[in-house]
Amino acid sequence: KELPAHLVAFSGAMAAAFTAWLLPLLVFELCPVARAGDTVRIPSMEIASGVHMPVLSIGVGGLESQAAGTIVVNWLVLGAHGIDTALIYRNQQAVGTAIKASGVPRKDLFITTKIPGCMQAKASIESDLKQLGVDYIDLLLIHFPGPISARCPSTWGVLEDYHAKGVLKSIGVSNFQTKDLEAILNVAKVKPAVNQIEHNILHHDDATIAFCQKHNITVEAYSPLGRGNHSGDITDNTAIQAIAAAHNVSTYQVALRWILQHGHIVTFQSS
Repeated sequence: KELPAHLVAFSGAMAAAFTAWLLPLLVFELCPVARAGDTVRIPSMEIASGVHMPVLSIGVGGLESQAAGTIVVNWLVLGAHGIDTALIYRNQQAVGTAIKASGVPRKDLFITTKIPGCMQAKASIESDLKQLGVDYIDLLLIHFPGPISARCPSTWGVLEDYHAKGVLKSIGVSNFQTKDLEAILNVAKVKPAVNQIEHNILHHDDATIAFCQKHNITVEAYSPLGRGNHSGDITDNTAIQAIAAAHNVSTYQVALRWILQHGHIVTFQSS
């Protein structure tokens, strides 16, 4: 099967055009088309010492278990190795089964998962490991600071303990704003490697992003193509349409490239 249109890479000309008005921290080309027997080529970024994360990961949030497993299998067949899941998605067993069925060596996969908030961290981490059927996790995130954000510093200490044991190769947060990050940094022995936030060309929290960049925390975008009417209509935006038309690419390609050339990474969903 062909990759979705929004995964088809820009040409060198598109990258050159964007150089004039974007911060081109990452300039590369993804495999333009993947058919049966072909594989995609996805670069990686070092998010922590010795930990390299693919700049694109497939997400399975909100999908039924059967669909999540199928999507993960298709993603791995294409040669991509980044997978994003979470305990509250309630489909991690299907993801784990798909991983085992793929035959891809564990060392070649990059699994991101999350614990729900800053409560019962140890139990949540153990559940993540058990459901996925793995003995380590490449990146574990605190999914959100609530409902009791005051507990996040102590929760971070639990993540650091698992990190020290090698069970968590890297640790980070999701949906944290500046004040939430400051609370973690005030006590952290290991700083967050990643802050996964809603981020796209029409919706971006510039203050949080600037804080992350100042402290060398990698920003990972979720909903990079928007989500319903929440962050504007990317496909119908006239400025994005004009850029896409000028370079014979899709509006989704423009939206993804905008994130990547700012030096961020992406998790996205697909049918």
